[in-house]
Amino acid sequence: MKLLFPKIFLLSLVLCSFSMAKPYDKATINLLGSNKDSIKISSSDTSLVSMFNWAHATSNGYLGKDSDPVGPWYEAALPEREAFCIRDISHQCIGAEIISHGKQNLNMYYKFVSNISENKDWCTYWEINRYNQPAPIDYTSDKDFWYNLNANFDIINASYKLYQWTGNKAYINDPLFDQFFKISLNQYIDRWQLQSNKIMQRAGVMNVTEKFEKDKRWKMNARGLPSYDESVEGLAITSDLIAMIYNGFSTYAKILALRGELVKSKQYEKKALAYRQLIENRWWNEKTNSYYNYFLEDGKFHGGGSNLYMLWYGVIQNPKRIIQTLGNNNIWDYYEIEGMSYLPQLFYRFGYNENGYRFLQKIYSNKRRQYPEASSGCIEGIVHGLMGVQPSAAEGIVTTCPRLTEKTTWITMKNIPIFSGLISVAHQSAVKTVFTNEASNSIIWRAMFQGVFKNIKIDGQKFVTKQYLDEIGQVHSYVDVAVKATATKEAVAIK
Repeated sequence: MKLLFPKIFLLSLVLCSFSMAKPYDKATINLLGSNKDSIKISSSDTSLVSMFNWAHATSNGYLGKDSDPVGPWYEAALPEREAFCIRDISHQCIGAEIISHGKQNLNMYYKFVSNISENKDWCTYWEINRYNQPAPIDYTSDKDFWYNLNANFDIINASYKLYQWTGNKAYINDPLFDQFFKISLNQYIDRWQLQSNKIMQRAGVMNVTEKFEKDKRWKMNARGLPSYDESVEGLAITSDLIAMIYNGFSTYAKILALRGELVKSKQYEKKALAYRQLIENRWWNEKTNSYYNYFLEDGKFHGGGSNLYMLWYGVIQNPKRIIQTLGNNNIWDYYEIEGMSYLPQLFYRFGYNENGYRFLQKIYSNKRRQYPEASSGCIEGIVHGLMGVQPSAAEGIVTTCPRLTEKTTWITMKNIPIFSGLISVAHQSAVKTVFTNEASNSIIWRAMFQGVFKNIKIDGQKFVTKQYLDEIGQVHSYVDVAVKATATKEAVAIK
């Protein structure tokens, strides 16, 4: 998956002139703090320690200077471009938060959401460089630029994830962010004929006023490419774009619910459901027990690919089909580092611990591992995936869940940034976790373990567990416990 990139136009209600919005106010700067970057790992698995330390050092090496014209940033594109692109940053953002690059995330997302414009058919720039300009490799003018239509929906998804991890409500409530969400799910949908009842009739080439055929960069109509897969010509619509539109509507419905706008939330959730029904009813191939990937301008469905994004963005909700998609051999054939970097976290999310670990190894040994997404994917794969650390600002809960293998009998991560503080987590086995709240406020810790356990002991006191079923029906057992500032608690799962 080879990617190019563009974006940047400020919207007021009319959205006309080029402008870069103020990235953040003083209160936000104080909330984010400095890049302490004090996270540490120790483990019985020396290979895993080497992987994390490599990923940590590599990601730090891609930090830009705060004094650059664009403000705080990190590279999230081909390194020689000195730039960041929507797809890459949307995937790298949680890995970046884990190693304290939060002010970079917020600044870069402000750059993207503040530069959507009608003149670009409600796109923003796909890639911005350190000079605070759209990267010239894929932008000539507002009528001549590269853009994958998935991008707007990826920003909605990433913004919500960043809120849940950091607790920073700017990602979901700031007027510029909210304006971007609304336009992306309304005017943008209409301009590119992405409505659930019209999307299958759309043309592959839309909103083009200049002949791109003269420039090899635009041979696949890159201004409005309906996919993150950039290798197929003649695309009209793809499963990955539908999955991300679904996720965009579903995610905004959650944001509205958090604001108490329940009527609007249900309206957006209803729209999301229409895209999921479209995927399940028309994109499933009964003969191959897999989803189609592409619908071409010739009016025919085509397979190929791995349905990676359909899994990542949660559009598949049939457990049997999720399992079949996870078993798709094409996933194991991913040699492009961009796609591979999603896979550790993806497999850990579904409880495929051995496979998650295997892809960490594949990334670490890959000849293109210097691509920024590789190191970021490893960081998220280890902390969010293997460690099972999942903050939820909306609930005020931090979940941990050990997803260990025979290679990793114990692991400790110290000083993981979540909300406005730090935590440390030690999985001493698959059934024993020690949690330390390094923050100044009390935290609700959800101590979770894979499998069915009747009780969990917290510091020796027995509690009856609650049960959680994941997306494919696997049982997890947990208890919630308040952990005061600077306190440590131990959880042990027992049958």
